[in-house]
Amino acid sequence: MENPQWAIDLTAFPKNQKIRFMDSVTYGIRGMPAWEDILKTEEIQALWTYVYTGGIK
Repeated sequence: MENPQWAIDLTAFPKNQKIRFMDSVTYGIRGMPAWEDILKTEEIQALWTYVYTGGIK
């Protein structure tokens, strides 16, 4: 999730842009693939919570 060559750095997402984060993970952005067929909405929400709360160091 950090400094990927093929996608966006999810750890750098502005904390006030949850909807954009959810859409980016769900539908893909730039070179990052869409995850809507793989992750449930609840799992993407959990990913946002993890990133938002600083679970990534």
